[in-house]
Amino acid sequence: MFASWNAAATMRAPSPLTVVALGGLGEIGMNCLALEQGGLGDAPPERLVVDCGVTFPTSDDGVDLFHPRFDALFEGPHQLVGVVVTHGHEDHIGGLPYLLAHARAQRNTAGASHAPLVVWAPPYSLALCRERCAEHGFGADAVELRAIAPGERYEAGAFVFEPVRVAHSTVDAVGLVIETAAGTVVHTGDFKLEACPLDGEATDEARLRAAGDAGVALLLSDSTNVFSAGEAGGERDVADTLERIVARAPGRVVVGLFASNVHRLGALGDVAAKTGRKLCLLGRSLRRHADVARAVGRLGWPSDLVVAPEIAAKLPRAQLLYLATGTQAEARGALARLAAAQHPELRVGPGDLVVLSSRVIPGSERAVHAMCDDFLRLGAELRTRFTDPGIHVSGHAHRDEQRRMLELVRPRAFVPLHGTLHHLVEHAKLARETGAESLVVVDGERVELGPTAANGEPRLRKLGPVCAGKVAVSSTGQRVDEATLRARRGLARTGAVFVALGIEPGLASGPPNIDVQISAHGVCDPEGVMRAAAGAARAAVVAARSGAVEDLVEAVRRAVWQRLGSAGQERPSVSVLVTSPDRALDSARRTP
Repeated sequence: MFASWNAAATMRAPSPLTVVALGGLGEIGMNCLALEQGGLGDAPPERLVVDCGVTFPTSDDGVDLFHPRFDALFEGPHQLVGVVVTHGHEDHIGGLPYLLAHARAQRNTAGASHAPLVVWAPPYSLALCRERCAEHGFGADAVELRAIAPGERYEAGAFVFEPVRVAHSTVDAVGLVIETAAGTVVHTGDFKLEACPLDGEATDEARLRAAGDAGVALLLSDSTNVFSAGEAGGERDVADTLERIVARAPGRVVVGLFASNVHRLGALGDVAAKTGRKLCLLGRSLRRHADVARAVGRLGWPSDLVVAPEIAAKLPRAQLLYLATGTQAEARGALARLAAAQHPELRVGPGDLVVLSSRVIPGSERAVHAMCDDFLRLGAELRTRFTDPGIHVSGHAHRDEQRRMLELVRPRAFVPLHGTLHHLVEHAKLARETGAESLVVVDGERVELGPTAANGEPRLRKLGPVCAGKVAVSSTGQRVDEATLRARRGLARTGAVFVALGIEPGLASGPPNIDVQISAHGVCDPEGVMRAAAGAARAAVVAARSGAVEDLVEAVRRAVWQRLGSAGQERPSVSVLVTSPDRALDSARRTP
C-alpha cells in the first residue's frame, strides 16, 4: 500500500514544507507543531497542526495552565485544514478548546463564517477531546471530531497521513506517516519500543521500517528520555511489582498514579481482584479517564469492583485499594489533600500504605518531597521509585530505543521534538551518529524542508521566527496577561504598601489638613515601613506643584518607594489613592 501511496504523492510538483514550532520544543509539555505547504490546484496554502497541548505551572501565581499562542496559525494566506492528535495526554490535547476559542475570535473579528475545525484522533483520545470541547461549550458547529485507526489513510487538504500504532503510557497512541510535496515525514508522537505491552499493541516496527525502505525525508521524534540509558521497561513488570506490594500490605493501600495511564488502571483492577480488595477512585481526572476508557472498551473492570468513598468507609481496611491522582503534589490533587489530612473522603494514618507509582516531573521535586514527608508524619508507610525501582516505568523511549527508531526510519533529515534545549541538542547528536542531517528547532522557530536535491540530500534550513509563547489561564478560565503575572510575582517577593491620602482645606489661609493612612502587607517591619511611608507621602503632597491628580499620585508613589529604599527596606509595590475635594488639592499645592 505504501509504495502506491508514495508514487501517487510524487505526482505533485515538489515544493517546500515548513515546520513551525509552537510548543514542546525547548520545554517539557505544551506540544504543538504545525506543518505548512501549498494547497492542491488553485487551493490556498495549508496548515496542518499535530497535537495541541497545555503545560502546568511550577509556581503558584494563580495560573491553572499554559497553552500555546496560536497567532501564527491564522496569519497569512494559509488555510488551517485541521488538527491530528497522536494520543490523549493533556500536553497533547488540553489546548484544543483554546485553539477553538482563538479561531472563533478570528472569525468574529473578520465577520466571516467558517466550517468547523476538523480534529482527527484515535477513539480513546477522541472521546477525551469531545469531553474537553464540551466543557468549554464547543459543539458540532465549532469542531468536527473524526476517529482514526492505524493502517488507514486520511486526507487533510493536500496532506495525506497514516496513523501508526506506538506503545506509550496510555492506550491508543499513534505516530504518523505524512505524505507532503517535499517528501515523507514521520512524526513518532510519544513512544517507546515495549516488546509485550499489557494491551498487546506494541509499536509497529514493521510499518516504520517499510516507511524507511520507501524513503523518509524528515523524522520528528520524541526526545524526553534521551539521557536515560537502555530501554524504558514494560508495564507488565510494574504490574507484578504492584501486586507483590499490595498482597503483603496488612491495611489500606493508596496508589498514586497518572490518571491517563489506562494500562496501569487495568493492572491495578486485576491486583484488587487477586488480593480480595475493592477499588475506590479519588480524583476527578481519574474518574473521567476511567469512565472514558470503559466506554470505549479499553478498561474491563467488573461492575462490582469499584465502590464509592462512602461505601469504602464501611469496609475493613484490608479490603480496600484506593487509586489517587495528584502525583506531582498539585495543590488541588487528591494526594496533596490526603497528605495534608484535608481530604473529605479519607484520612491516612498508621497502618496505611501509600505507593507513588509515578515519576517526578522536572520542576515538581520540592513539592513532591514535601508531600512524601507529610505522609510519613501521618504515620503511613511510603513506597516510591527510590524504595522500589520497579514501581513505575516511563512511557517515553530511552536512548537505545531512540537509536532504534532512527535505524528503522533512516531519515535523510531529523528534527528532535518534546524536550528542553538540552534534550533536543543531545538527541540531534544521536541522530547524526546514524547519518541523518539534524537541526535543533525551538518554539517560535520555523524550518523549511525543501524537495530532495539531485544528490539525495534534503534541504533543511531555518526561516524567520513566528509569534509564539505561552498564554496563562486562571482556574476560572480567564487569560492572565504578562503584566499581571509580573505584578503578582513582585508582590510575592516584596509585598505591597497602600497609601490613602485624605486632603481637606485648612482654616483661613492655613495649610491643608492631610490625613495619611498606610497599610503594609507582606513586608518586613511593617510598623517601620508605615511610619517612613507616611512621612514621605506628606512631604510629597506639600511639595507637589502640578495641577493634575495623576501627577500627585505618581509623586507620592515615587517618594514612598524611594524613602523605603533609603531606609534599608525592600522596595515593595506602592499604590496610592487620593480622596479629596479639588479645592483641597489646590490649597495643598499652594502651601509653601
